[in-house]
Amino acid sequence: RNAEASLAAARKGIHIVSEKPVATTLESLAALKKAVASSGVRLTSLMNMRCFPPYRAARKAVEDGLVGEPILLTSQKSYKFGGGRPWFYKDLKTYGGTIPWAGIHSIDYMRWTSGRKYVRVSAWHGNKAHPEYPGFQDHAGVLFKLDNGGTAMSNLDYLRPETAPTHGDDRLRIAGSEGVVEVIGSEERAVLVTAAEGPRDLELPEPVDFFTDFLAELAGEREHLISQADAFRLTEICLKARQAAETEIGRAHV
Repeated sequence: RNAEASLAAARKGIHIVSEKPVATTLESLAALKKAVASSGVRLTSLMNMRCFPPYRAARKAVEDGLVGEPILLTSQKSYKFGGGRPWFYKDLKTYGGTIPWAGIHSIDYMRWTSGRKYVRVSAWHGNKAHPEYPGFQDHAGVLFKLDNGGTAMSNLDYLRPETAPTHGDDRLRIAGSEGVVEVIGSEERAVLVTAAEGPRDLELPEPVDFFTDFLAELAGEREHLISQADAFRLTEICLKARQAAETEIGRAHV
């Protein structure tokens, strides 16, 4: 019901911080975009992994040309399922799908750190270990063609054992023409290796507080790290990826 809540806020002229995805259907996304545009409010979405130091360090390494041209992007979002999930996970109409719910983070940080855009998507998802949640996908794979002819892949799962030391295991790898940078989220590390230099840990910047950053834009101090256009675009990409996963051919233009 994210879009429903945001539509109500937009009609009252209230700025919006939405959980992701901002909508679970392309129709409700279009309605929300129209309402936000007509009301003049600012909407952001909780793609807060842009705030985390290792991903910020990886982005800077790319911007500084340390890996050359990004060619292959790979990412992972792996979570514990836990003892149980709320009722809304049982129905795709109320859950929205694992690709838009969890995958939006890795799909965002691959795009944001590399500076590349997606032009085509193939995807598959399913439920093999949690039959009591029929509308839930406990695994998914998403494959993108990039605007420079490169490739991006993200694997998603809720299969992480309960004995694992952390709830999540998030990863990113950017392989470029001149080097490779890898983020190991659970270890708070970003590691760079190039043709000229062996592996080294990148210096991590300070974390960014998501809400303070948003309020700073509303106060006219600086731009928020997630543009309104990005919040909408990432939702659209993930909904089209989910749509691709629900078709036999498993692909769509984005």
